[in-house]
Amino acid sequence: MINEAKEDVFRELRAGKPDKNQETCEPDVPPDKNQGTDEHAGVLDPNGEAYFTEIEQKIDEIKQEFKKQLKIKGIVDKIKHRLIEYKIKHALPNECPLIILKFDDMMDGLEWEEFRKALSLLECSADALIFTTENIEQARRYSYPPREPIDYSLAGLYHRTVLELTSKHKNEDNCSPQIFRDILEECEENEFCMKIFTRALYANPKRSNKELSKLHSTLQDSQKSSDAIAKKMFMYSYNDLPKEYKSCLLYLAIFPKGERIRRSTLVGRWVAEGLTLKEDWPSSVRQANRCFDALIRRYLVCPLDIGGTGKVKSCVVHDPVHGFITKIARKQHIVETRLSHHLARHFSIFNDLRLRSSDGIHTFFQSLSRSSRVSVLKVLDLEGCQCFGGKNQRYLKDICSKMLLLKYLGLKGTDITQLPSEINCLRELEVLDIRETMVPANATVDVLLLKLKRLLAGHIDPSLRNFGTSVHIPHRIDKMVNIEVLSNVKAQRRDDLEDIGKLWQLRKLGVVIDDKKSHLGNLLKAISDLHECLRSLSITIPATTLNGTLSSPELPDDIGSRIEHHPKILESLSIRGARHLFPLLTRGGNNKLAKVTLSGTPLNQDDLKVLAKLPKLQCVKLRHISCTESVLIFEQADFECLKYLLIEGSNLTNITFEDGAACELEKMVLSSTGIESISGVDKLPNFEELELNNNSCGRLLSSFHNAKQIAKLTLRGTLLKQDDLQIITKELNIRCLVLLDKSLDVSQNQITFEKEEFIWLNLLMVDCSAITKIDFNNGSAPRLEKIVWSHFTSLSGIDNLPRLKELEFNGKVVPKEVKEAIENNKRINLKCNEP
Repeated sequence: MINEAKEDVFRELRAGKPDKNQETCEPDVPPDKNQGTDEHAGVLDPNGEAYFTEIEQKIDEIKQEFKKQLKIKGIVDKIKHRLIEYKIKHALPNECPLIILKFDDMMDGLEWEEFRKALSLLECSADALIFTTENIEQARRYSYPPREPIDYSLAGLYHRTVLELTSKHKNEDNCSPQIFRDILEECEENEFCMKIFTRALYANPKRSNKELSKLHSTLQDSQKSSDAIAKKMFMYSYNDLPKEYKSCLLYLAIFPKGERIRRSTLVGRWVAEGLTLKEDWPSSVRQANRCFDALIRRYLVCPLDIGGTGKVKSCVVHDPVHGFITKIARKQHIVETRLSHHLARHFSIFNDLRLRSSDGIHTFFQSLSRSSRVSVLKVLDLEGCQCFGGKNQRYLKDICSKMLLLKYLGLKGTDITQLPSEINCLRELEVLDIRETMVPANATVDVLLLKLKRLLAGHIDPSLRNFGTSVHIPHRIDKMVNIEVLSNVKAQRRDDLEDIGKLWQLRKLGVVIDDKKSHLGNLLKAISDLHECLRSLSITIPATTLNGTLSSPELPDDIGSRIEHHPKILESLSIRGARHLFPLLTRGGNNKLAKVTLSGTPLNQDDLKVLAKLPKLQCVKLRHISCTESVLIFEQADFECLKYLLIEGSNLTNITFEDGAACELEKMVLSSTGIESISGVDKLPNFEELELNNNSCGRLLSSFHNAKQIAKLTLRGTLLKQDDLQIITKELNIRCLVLLDKSLDVSQNQITFEKEEFIWLNLLMVDCSAITKIDFNNGSAPRLEKIVWSHFTSLSGIDNLPRLKELEFNGKVVPKEVKEAIENNKRINLKCNEP
């Protein structure tokens, strides 16, 4: 082959020389022996040194090219050999490999052609090759066959989402898709701004080209300052809100940064403050709920707890948003500038208080007791304040005597031990919250507040060691006709339940009754009377004790006749301790029931079928149930809408999902169960989240090894060993891993992320005192973007995480190693949450 190449070279070199026998116009001049080339004619002398040097150079070039081509062929042959082995092993004879190639920005067209020729040796189709580049024009130029490249940059992903949102709502002033892309590129490296913009378009897709062009120009004027762009994007979404929604958003500035805010608390306070003022309380509550959902939808507040039916139960305000709304609220005098956040959250936004930021809550009560004036406060929320002990019990009496305009009184989690008789002086009171307090059950017997809408009391113990606490139904409850919510109230007399049946505004009832036929009959009659208004019903019948053994009460045979009208709009049903009561309450064609919780009741396969046929059921919680069989079977085509399943403390050993059952199931929570295996989870197409609490996970985890769709795994009290960790590492494609208290065995106090482990992980959250160190080796968790961890745990090797962008530390002193890593890598942002 080399000799043939030499002959080619000779022929090539001679091609430019005249033949001796060929006639020419030039005179025949004999060559000079001392000169190898004729500079004028440019002809090599076959007898000279330069002639043979040129030949050798050409030969060397050919040799190098041959070596290069042979090397490429050798690499391709190895790839083809491995592919053949893989196809045989996995029975994929006709499959073609997918090759992903990173395109260097410095690569030119000739180099790209060489790559294509080499890859053609693999005998792949054109669709089996993907190359990536950050240059969109380069992608258009070299794509083959010619097509529009797919943009997977962050801006590109949001751009596609925006186009989907706006494509169905085009108006006369059709917006060019390019304007969306231009705006998103101005927000590059700030995903918060991209989300705000996308959510604003989701809320109102009909945007004019003029409006968007103005926004683009505004962002360009920001000189690429991340804070300035964030502020302008926030203002773009904020200015688009209705006036009352703006007021509700600014109201959140009174809460400390990062604080978890419950939806129910916020809605009650908004209404009491008059921020969603409508013709009546129910309309105001509906408007407040719409406002809450709108703020979540626009990403101006971030959801925290999401219920089984998808309803957001609590939220938190993003740090940048909290800063923006605080400045606006102070300018508009919505937030009292004198009060610090730890005081402002307790009071109405418009108040007559004379407190300094350095004052405490005791200062407020001392000034209240000395004052003879009636306070204009409408909201007093003292949740968690331990300020009523000993001689300070008079504070509550002062509140009831001197704050006569109060509409919202929150005492949840305080140390009050009694309700004074002066409580009835609060004639404007609409919300009274005494949950999780030591108030005795009879403290509410004489309460008579004609404008009261919500009475929230007692608490439920989900562990079922006991049934929690409750307070007695006020004797004159029938006079409080505006009541909408009664939580954890207990019937002492049969008249109490009859009176509840007269409260036609009641939409949420949580009642505890004794195991008496008369009480149960009167309750069912009250439910029948309220069948057009009840949306949420919780019934607790404490289990009776016979010879020291708990027994669940049986239903009398004729009890069903007491319920003439079944609830029409019931959405949530919780039953504790009553056998077979839920089939009775779900009769009558209820089409709205979305959430069912059964606690301390027996359950068999027939009972499960009753639940399976509810057409809108999305959430099922089975707590401390005793199953007649050790296996629970979800049959084909059952539970069509089920999204959330919780099983806690049952005697089950196996759960089976038949093909086609619970196709919408997204999350499963298993707590303190003896379940050893779950079959069929790989057939659940939408199953994304698994939470394990206080379970022995060794055998259980192996049930999920084929469930590649699981994206989030939460562990608490599982005491995992190294072998269990290997299942998570190698068998699951986890994107979010949450390790809580006692998630790992005490012996596993250090976790090492090895090379090629957790390759899909994006988010890691660790709050486990047993884990003292996490070490990331090079090549581990290549997609990890955020870590949230506590002071118990040190981090090592975060420099080995190429995509890490954010660290969130729960503690006071950031470890030195983490600080040094951040200084060396400026792309990582650190957020500290001090206790």
